[in-house]
Amino acid sequence: MKRHLFMLGLLLSAPAFAEATTSTSQAAPRPPCERPSQVQLLLAHRQDLALSDTQAEGLERIQAALDTKNAPLKQSLEALRPPRMPGDGMRPQGPPPDRGTQEDAARRANREQAHGLFDQLRANDTQAYQEAEQLLSDAQRTQARALIQAAMDAHRPGRGGRGGRPPAE
Repeated sequence: MKRHLFMLGLLLSAPAFAEATTSTSQAAPRPPCERPSQVQLLLAHRQDLALSDTQAEGLERIQAALDTKNAPLKQSLEALRPPRMPGDGMRPQGPPPDRGTQEDAARRANREQAHGLFDQLRANDTQAYQEAEQLLSDAQRTQARALIQAAMDAHRPGRGGRGGRPPAE
């Protein structure tokens, strides 16, 4: 009797399991790997910086303008992304197949273009932060700079960011 109930339970759960695995394996958009802007960091630390409502509204306006300014750049970057690999997304084992020099040249050109777009995104972020600093008091500026520096340090390679482990202390 227990065996029949067990089999019935397996049969009833199989369609739910199959539906869950097929929906996740379909071509879902890749999540963007972007860190928050410096203005977003200030807004995230609104209480730490003791921002007034007026200051927070000003920072939100600056962030909205930055998002609008960066939208076409981010679309261009997304267009430069290589297509997803079929299957599980893992790289195939073994040496890479021989590719033509035209494909390598196109990949280098895309990389150069992406570097330029990233430089523009960084410049826009810096410009927005400089505008945001004008809304802050001297004490808030000092604290904001410390927050920004800590966030930048966390993203540097070898410092616990995306580039590797933090050094042993």
